[in-house]
Amino acid sequence: MRKSGFYPKLAWGNIVRNRQFYVPYLLTLGGTAAAFYIIGALAGARDLPVMNRYIYLSMFMTFGLFVIAIFAVIFLGYTNSFLMKRRRKELGLYNVLGMGKRNIARMLGMETVYTALIGIGGGILAGLLLQKLVTLLLCRIMAFHGTGFSFYVSREGILATIALFTLILLGNLLVNLIRVGRQSPMELMRSASAGEREPKSNWPMAILGILALGGGYAIAVFTNNAGMAFALYFPAVILVIIGTYALFTAVSIVALKALRKNKRYYYQPRHFIGVSGMLYRMRRNAVGLANICILSTMVLVILSSTCSLWFGAEDMIHTRYPADVLVSMEDPNHMIDMDTFLTDELKSVPGGSYTSYEFLTGYDSTEETEDHSSAIFMKDGTAQVDSITRNVLFFSAETYNRITGENVTVEPGTALYMSVDGVPMPDTMTFAGTTYTLLPTPKSFNLRGRYHAYVSKPYVVVLPDYAEKSQVITPTEYYCISLGKLRDEEQQTFYDAIREDVTTIMPDEESVFWEEDGYFSFECRVENTKEIRSMYGSFLFMGISLGFVFTMAAVLIIYYKQISEGMEDKNRFAIMQQVGLSQKEVKHSIHTQILTVFFLPLITAGIHVMFAYPIIRAILRAMMLSSETVFITCTVASFLVFSVLYAVVYALTAKVYYRIISEDNK
Repeated sequence: MRKSGFYPKLAWGNIVRNRQFYVPYLLTLGGTAAAFYIIGALAGARDLPVMNRYIYLSMFMTFGLFVIAIFAVIFLGYTNSFLMKRRRKELGLYNVLGMGKRNIARMLGMETVYTALIGIGGGILAGLLLQKLVTLLLCRIMAFHGTGFSFYVSREGILATIALFTLILLGNLLVNLIRVGRQSPMELMRSASAGEREPKSNWPMAILGILALGGGYAIAVFTNNAGMAFALYFPAVILVIIGTYALFTAVSIVALKALRKNKRYYYQPRHFIGVSGMLYRMRRNAVGLANICILSTMVLVILSSTCSLWFGAEDMIHTRYPADVLVSMEDPNHMIDMDTFLTDELKSVPGGSYTSYEFLTGYDSTEETEDHSSAIFMKDGTAQVDSITRNVLFFSAETYNRITGENVTVEPGTALYMSVDGVPMPDTMTFAGTTYTLLPTPKSFNLRGRYHAYVSKPYVVVLPDYAEKSQVITPTEYYCISLGKLRDEEQQTFYDAIREDVTTIMPDEESVFWEEDGYFSFECRVENTKEIRSMYGSFLFMGISLGFVFTMAAVLIIYYKQISEGMEDKNRFAIMQQVGLSQKEVKHSIHTQILTVFFLPLITAGIHVMFAYPIIRAILRAMMLSSETVFITCTVASFLVFSVLYAVVYALTAKVYYRIISEDNK
C-alpha cells in the first residue's frame, strides 16, 4: 500500500467506525452551514428595492449571520471536545503501536478534510436546494408582492460559509493537535477509563447561583417600564445564565446529596442507580444540562416573542394607526384651512369622513425640582415624572366633556389629569408660567382614534384656561380620516394625491415639515402596514431560523450525553444484574435517569420563561403588542410544541441508551 493513501484511508475508516458520533455531528454541521448560507444569501439579496421595509430584511439577516457565526464557534468547539474525549484511548493505542505524533496529526488532518467536505459541502448543497423554498416562505410572511425578489446563487454567501466553517474546523484541529502533543500515550489511554471523584458540595457557588438566579428573576418580574425593560433585559439574561450554570453544577450536587441522606428514598433500586450515577458524574453532566436548559430557554423565548409580534401585527397596526390617514398640524400663521382642504379632498371618496381634535403640548418650566414635586415640562412636549419621560397632552374642558359625555368645570388654579397606564403625577405642576394643583379626572377615555400611539403613553391634562394658553402656545390639531370601503391600492392612491396637493401650499415642497412657520405631517395605515409586516416578518423568520439551529444543538448535546453515559454505565449495570438486579429493574432505572437528564432542563427552561414573562411583555408593549392573550397563547403553544419534540427525542434516545446498556448483558 502506498504511504500517500494510507492516512486518507485510515482517517475515513475512523469516521466510519465512529459513525454513531460523527453522523449527528456532520448533520448538525451541515444544518448550521445551510442556515448560514441561506441567511447570508437573503442578507445580500441584490434585487430588493431600496425601501425601509426591505432594509429591515437585510438588517435582521445580518444580525442573524452574526448570531449563528458566534454560536457555530462555541458549539462546534464543544462537540469537537466531546469527540476527542471519546477517542483518547484510540489515539493513545495508535501511539503505542508505533504511530508518531506527526503521523497522528496527519490522520487528524485528513479527518478534518473529510469532515469539511461532507459537512460544509453538504450544508451548502442543502442550502442551495432549500433556498427557493425558504425565499417563498419569507415572501409569504413578509407580504412581499411584485418585488422581483427571486432565487439566485449567492457566490458571496458560499464563500463566506466556506471561510467561516473552515476556520472553525482548522481551529478545532489545532486545539486537538496541541492536546494530543502534550499527553503521553499512556496518559491518553488512561484518560478514557479514569474515574471521577465524588464532587464536593460547593455551598458558596450554590448560594451565588441562587442569588444570581433570584436577581435575574427579580429584574424580570419588577420591570414594567418599556425603557427600563430594554436597558435591563440583557443584565437579567446574564444573571439567569450564571444562575443556571450554578444551579446545575453546585445546587444539584447539594440536592443529590440530600436525597442520598434520605435512606427511605435512596435505598431503592431505581433511585439508588439514578442518584449515584448522577452524583458521581455530575460535574460533567452539569455543564451539558445547563447548556440544554439555556438553549431550550432561548428557543422558547425567541419563538414565543417573534410569533407574538407576527400574530399580533393586525392589532398593533390598528393601535398605532387608528385611522386610514392621520394628519397632524401646528400652523400658527394659519397658512392652510385644513377643514376646507380635507372636505375638498374627500369629495371623490364615497363614504369618506374625518374627525378633528386639538391639544397643546408642554413647554419648559422655570420651576424644575429634583424631587419631582412639580411636573417638569420640556420644550419637546414631554414631562419628567418619576424618572419616566412621557408625552403630555393638554385638553380644554369642552373637549374633555365632548369626548367623555361629562359636564365638568375646572376651577382656576386646578387642572385635571388622566394617566393612561396608571402612573400618578405629582400634586402640582407648572406649565407656561402658571402653577396648577392636579386632581384626577372623574372619567377616563381612550385616546385611540384621537392621537398617535407612542411607546411611552401620554398624560392627559385638562386646563381651566386652555383658550388663554392657546393664544400663546400653538395648538396641535389632529385629523383622523376614514376612507370608507376603499381598497388598499385606492387608499394608497388617495394618500399619494393628498401629499402632492399639500406640497403646493407648503413653503418647502420637498418636505412635509417646515421650521419657521410650524409643521405639517401625515401617515397612511396601508403604507405603514407594509413596513410593519416586513419588520415583524423578518423577526419571525429569524426566530424560526435561530430556533432551528438552537434546537439542533440541544438535540445533539442530549444525544451525545446519552451515548456517552450508556457506554460508561454498561459495565456498572452488568455488575448490578450479576448481583441480582432484574432486566425490568434495570430498564426502570435507565428511564428514571434519562427522564432526569431530559426533562429537568425543560422544566427549568419553562420556569425561566415564566419569570421572564413580565419583562418580555414590557418590551413587546413597546413594540405595540397590546394583546396579552396573543403573547400568552404563543408562549404556551411554543412550549407545548417544543415539549412534544423533546418527548420524541427522549423516546429515541432511551432506545439507543438501553441498546448500549443491554449489549452483552443479557
